[in-house]
Amino acid sequence: MQVLEVKDLAVSFKRYERGFRQKETDVISGLNLTLNAGEILAVVGASGSGKSLLAHAVLGILPDNAAMSGEIWFEGEPLTPMKQAALRGKAIAFIPQSVTYLDPLMRVGEQVRTSVRTGDPAVEQRRVFERYCLRPEAAKLYPFQLSGGMMRRVMVSMAAVSGARLIIADEPTPGLDPASLAQALGHLRELADAGAAVMLITHDLESSVTVADRIAVFHAGRTVEVAPASAFAGHGDALRHPYSQALWRALPQNEFQQIAGSRLASVSASGGSMNADNIGFRYGRKQPWLFRGMTLSLSPGEIVGLSGTSGSGKTTFARILAGYERPFEGNVTIHGAPPPAKGFHPVQLIFQHPEKSVNPRWRMREMLREGGEADERMMELLGIREEWLDRWPHELSGGELQRFCVARALGPGTRFLIADEITTMLDAITQAQIWHALLQIAEERNLGLLVISHDESLLKRLCTRRIELTR
Repeated sequence: MQVLEVKDLAVSFKRYERGFRQKETDVISGLNLTLNAGEILAVVGASGSGKSLLAHAVLGILPDNAAMSGEIWFEGEPLTPMKQAALRGKAIAFIPQSVTYLDPLMRVGEQVRTSVRTGDPAVEQRRVFERYCLRPEAAKLYPFQLSGGMMRRVMVSMAAVSGARLIIADEPTPGLDPASLAQALGHLRELADAGAAVMLITHDLESSVTVADRIAVFHAGRTVEVAPASAFAGHGDALRHPYSQALWRALPQNEFQQIAGSRLASVSASGGSMNADNIGFRYGRKQPWLFRGMTLSLSPGEIVGLSGTSGSGKTTFARILAGYERPFEGNVTIHGAPPPAKGFHPVQLIFQHPEKSVNPRWRMREMLREGGEADERMMELLGIREEWLDRWPHELSGGELQRFCVARALGPGTRFLIADEITTMLDAITQAQIWHALLQIAEERNLGLLVISHDESLLKRLCTRRIELTR
């Protein structure tokens, strides 16, 4: 049974530039796809290609300055705005890309219980938390008390208990360790096998191949190819479109150009290192330890990988190194002295979720000035376009916004850089571009780089050595 059909979808935006000049930007044009019951259709493509906008168009939550044309059909009937409002959250469930969709003032267990359509809400909430490896006590926590991976599992849980016939999952898996990732995708597979139609919007082409039935490749707002998942194998010779082949070949385990960490390791260390000695952290004196005895030494010119399961404290450890949190035990020194209490911190952290690390009331040009003016060469290396500088954060895709966050962190006073899952929301081609640019700048400036990631292939490519954070 065909659950969803999209015909000649086009989406454009009206925005005002300087001098109140109105400009219309076409983002999606002539997009077509179908989705059947019991099927997982993975939608992949570059940041800004229209993947998330497709989800918002189906749900009827496009912003007021958007204009849409074309047809969207749900179970053989036109999906009108009135019907979208009636089905949203019931027959059509949404797993959003941003964890900010969770209510910050409501405990996560209660949020999941409000999504239950059949059965006892408390029983279903406990059952789904167990399925997604969320501890029972997590139900009493607020979103800010959870790791990024745990928050994503909460959002997947909300969709799983809704009984929806169409599930749209927009980047539901960034920040999950390999075991949790496989489990989350497995549960999406379970939902499809139970009869639901699942649209998986993702940059993770490697994982989508393992779970999807078909893969739709988006480029420049169009569907360039819809192929069975089996076509993504070997050198991608079974794929018809050059962009589909380029996406597949850009993965780290395929033809991702060798970024030799060993070459960077040969740079002579100068100016001392950053050291974390026996770091321990917990959220209160009566709370259990998140981790203890964590030790790290990072020298200029060195690339170190940090891995660990979701919720093990990787991001919290990174925040301690960058001065955002104070440890309960141990201390951090830079060049043998405590980090400065005021002014620009020599350790800069690039966060996993770019939308949570920018001021929504600042244009991108103002945001860059936080770290010092970015030079034209850096912007060119990172693929930042001149016309983006006068835009607001909400006018950029997640991948475009992350480029600015990388540029801001590379200020003239930066000596050590922490990259916390910074490319999980990016397509393979953009991911390779950003890592090439970041490592080139790190080498030129002799920066120490700590890479936090669940991607084993990426860590093997980039890092001179690795450590693991365990609970």
